[in-house]
Amino acid sequence: MNLKKTWTFDRWVALLLPPFYLVGIFGHAFEATFELMITLTPLTILTTVVLAYYPKVAKRDTKLLIWLAVSFAVTLVLEIIGVATSLIFGSYSYGSTLGLKLLEVPLVIGLNWTIVILGIVSFLDRLHVPAVLSVIGTGVLASAFDWIMEPVAIALDYWTWTGSDIPIQNYIAWALIAAACAGAYKGFRLQCKSWVPSLIVGIQTVFFFTLRFIVV
Repeated sequence: MNLKKTWTFDRWVALLLPPFYLVGIFGHAFEATFELMITLTPLTILTTVVLAYYPKVAKRDTKLLIWLAVSFAVTLVLEIIGVATSLIFGSYSYGSTLGLKLLEVPLVIGLNWTIVILGIVSFLDRLHVPAVLSVIGTGVLASAFDWIMEPVAIALDYWTWTGSDIPIQNYIAWALIAAACAGAYKGFRLQCKSWVPSLIVGIQTVFFFTLRFIVV
């Protein structure tokens, strides 16, 4: 895929994805469409992930695809261990909203977290942030993203916590996991030329922040 085609693809995503999520915001706001939005949640996340992965697959960016696959596997395995033991993130369990599960963990959760990490670290790359600060920044921003998302996720039955409060260890764990993945990204000198993952993180941040005022 040449740069012109990548830019064309990115522009199409930039044109179509914001209205796609805007429909989701309005759909969650009205009782008549709320259940439909819940049903479509796994498909929405999967569609978003495909849009983020497509440029790498089309370009055959092997090193970046390996990083994506390993990051997905790591986040999924840590989620599985976390759900089973409550040691990593705290005591929690997943609901049915996010769809197909492996050992009680929805598959889409690892996919989306991988895109969030990629979107943040590649955005910081574009700002020419030094490597160490980029790794730390990715951890902090990923944890901030989770903080914005958490109340909405609980309200929509993505997952539930055993206690009434979200444990601080959850945010610390995600900061460390994201930083570790970002460290591998920087260590292998990977580059994501498409800005679609960063766009997705921005759109999802606005999406969840807005839903905090609608469903929480």
